[in-house]
Amino acid sequence: MTRSVIGYWIIFSATTGNEFSYLTKHFLFNFNNVEDIFYRNYGKRAFIMMKIYSFLLTLPLALLACIPVRAGVYEPDKLRVYLKMDKRVLYSDEDVVLQICIKNVSEKKNFFDVFDSIKNKPGEYTTFQPLVYDYSGREAEITVPYKLEKRDIKELIRDLERRMVELAPGEVFIHSINLKHIYKLDLNTRYRVKSLFYPTIGEDIVITSDNELSFKIIAEKRYNKPSEREAVQRNISPSEVILLTLRAEKDKNWDNYLKYIDVEKFINAYPEYTQKYLRANFEEKNQIEKDFIKYLTRDRDDYLLHYKIMEEEIENSKRIAYVNVIEDRYGSRWNYRYRCRYMLEQYKDMWLIVDEVATVMQGAKR
Repeated sequence: MTRSVIGYWIIFSATTGNEFSYLTKHFLFNFNNVEDIFYRNYGKRAFIMMKIYSFLLTLPLALLACIPVRAGVYEPDKLRVYLKMDKRVLYSDEDVVLQICIKNVSEKKNFFDVFDSIKNKPGEYTTFQPLVYDYSGREAEITVPYKLEKRDIKELIRDLERRMVELAPGEVFIHSINLKHIYKLDLNTRYRVKSLFYPTIGEDIVITSDNELSFKIIAEKRYNKPSEREAVQRNISPSEVILLTLRAEKDKNWDNYLKYIDVEKFINAYPEYTQKYLRANFEEKNQIEKDFIKYLTRDRDDYLLHYKIMEEEIENSKRIAYVNVIEDRYGSRWNYRYRCRYMLEQYKDMWLIVDEVATVMQGAKR
């Protein structure tokens, strides 16, 4: 009934005024009988034509409702690409994992497409396409099936599941890919890798990564049986890391001091650096990190006098630890005492400092 009403009113406006007024009066006061009234006044043929017109008028609205709506804006030039690898020297039985990071530097939401694998049809070399070369400039032997078959990528993605990734302003999407799945990599050869990024395949838009990384695969395997000497656990505890760090600060041995700090994470403990670091691109982050290191290693007026480890806590996951320390620092009139809580994360076989919270306890006159 509702679908027909639009058509009725348009035809009414095209008819003579008397018929229109007559039907309008009945439409307002006897809504349920509009179709019967129209049929009696205009006959069967006009009634059928009215049904057809009403259907044709509502069809475009239904089609518009089916069109997918994407939130935000599509600004591929506001997507920055940079690469990360946790390790640059790898054993022959390890995965060579490359992290491709996509950052939205737009002030609005942005998006791009990725393609998920379906059954026996892999989709990992579509939106993200790493390029691996040796240092003589030759590309490593690629093993991606559709590349070997010289198939068009537009033909390949027809069989894959398309998924839209939406990024808020400043948000980063990280795609991890094992380079061994797409390239045949030789032992004891130093490679360099960059990546191409296709936000929407078919639009001939490609973005190259801001940076290029190098890596090498060595012949030794991780799982060779260790000797008795190697079997002994000789890892440094979180408390020892803090003692070594504070000792290095007191001695101004800055190389040793920075050895135990994860600069990329520790920078977030300083609000004056956090915001601009999060918004920076890869090259800008490198400069901000250098400035931050200069700040940490400056000559401080409140230099370190004494320190004492109070407590160590290691979480059940054994990946995060906290160390509480009492620190005394120099002051012109008073020496200041702080209660500092350091947070450490395990990286390989070492603990690195990633955060610090300091609270003033008291000031003592000298």
